[in-house]
Amino acid sequence: MSIQVFNRTNIFIALQYLSVRKRQSFLAMIGVLLGVTTFIVMVNFMTGVNDFLDDAVFNGSPDIIISATSEKESKNRGFVGLAGISEEKRNRIDSILKVDQNVESYAHQIASPAILISNSKQFPGSIQGVFPIQERTMVDLERRLLKGKGFQSLSKKNTILLGVSLANRLQVSTGDTLKMIVPNGNTIQLKVSGIFSFGITTIDNIRTYVSADILQDLLVQEKGITNVHVKLKNRDNVRLKIALTSAVDAIDTEDWKENNKTIVIGNKVRDILTWSVSFALLLVAGFGIYNILNITVIQKRKDIAVLKTIGYSSNDIVFIFLVQSIIIGVLGSIMGGVLGYILSYLISTTPLDTSDFIIVETYPINFKISYYILGFSFGVLTTVFAGYFPSRKASRVDPVHIIRGL
Repeated sequence: MSIQVFNRTNIFIALQYLSVRKRQSFLAMIGVLLGVTTFIVMVNFMTGVNDFLDDAVFNGSPDIIISATSEKESKNRGFVGLAGISEEKRNRIDSILKVDQNVESYAHQIASPAILISNSKQFPGSIQGVFPIQERTMVDLERRLLKGKGFQSLSKKNTILLGVSLANRLQVSTGDTLKMIVPNGNTIQLKVSGIFSFGITTIDNIRTYVSADILQDLLVQEKGITNVHVKLKNRDNVRLKIALTSAVDAIDTEDWKENNKTIVIGNKVRDILTWSVSFALLLVAGFGIYNILNITVIQKRKDIAVLKTIGYSSNDIVFIFLVQSIIIGVLGSIMGGVLGYILSYLISTTPLDTSDFIIVETYPINFKISYYILGFSFGVLTTVFAGYFPSRKASRVDPVHIIRGL
């Protein structure tokens, strides 16, 4: 297509065709608007849900959990019903983790079931004995705190951090005390120093944090640990498991995919559904534009014949109709992006009642600018392709046949 095609006369003719058939042009624009709007709203909502679940489950949990599997060693080291990692194995594990380039951070833990008893209630819990300095590199608990203080509060004697669901069930708040009973029967009085929420009730209902020193004393174990939690820079690369199991005997390794299979599959299904439906809507809008421009070509056959007889080339004709489709696509996509943002914002402020599974006040929405750029680009490209085929058909019109039929 020569540069001469891009002249004011061709653009003027294209604008005239649009203005003469205002209704058809408006309907085509509305088709693009609705397609882009639906695409943006669906992508914002579905990816918002996925990001919320990822943040609540994966970012609040380790990517790899290392634990002992030897029952004999567990009994010899003083744990009751728990598998402890010996100091020798812990040192070998640490040496591997320190040199692995994909390891972002790691922390030692003592995990134990326990019964928590308040003044009026008692419930089982999953107690995580942590080393506060290490654990802060694993979990950003500060932004999840609802009341009290985070891991730094565990440096005080006999303190505990509770998930909000468990705290509500126990009917306790920060400053209250409760009793904890571990499997070997030992008990201790603990003060609630903080209440947190990961947003998933199944987590907030059982997870608690105490100082590792407390559990070591209760379980009659000096400097013993049961787990090593690892955070990876690239979460999808879990080859570290192979290096660990081949270098250290009698350990078990689990990655985040194994522990959250339901959520991983659910995210994939939602992604496939979101992108397929959204792009299908844009394609439907493109077919609508194609039909409208195709009708315009048929109705303008006489005009096209006249233009070709006075020297307009096929490229000129293609350009005239492409200008129409581009204008429709750009305006429709811009308005669709604005309307998509407005609807997404309204959804993000709508109260959400999730009963007891997810703790979230409003619908989770993702406002990434990349989705708006993608929706705009795809909306324009769809209309360009939809306008190209009618314009190519128009450029092939033989003016002699048309004039003979006048």
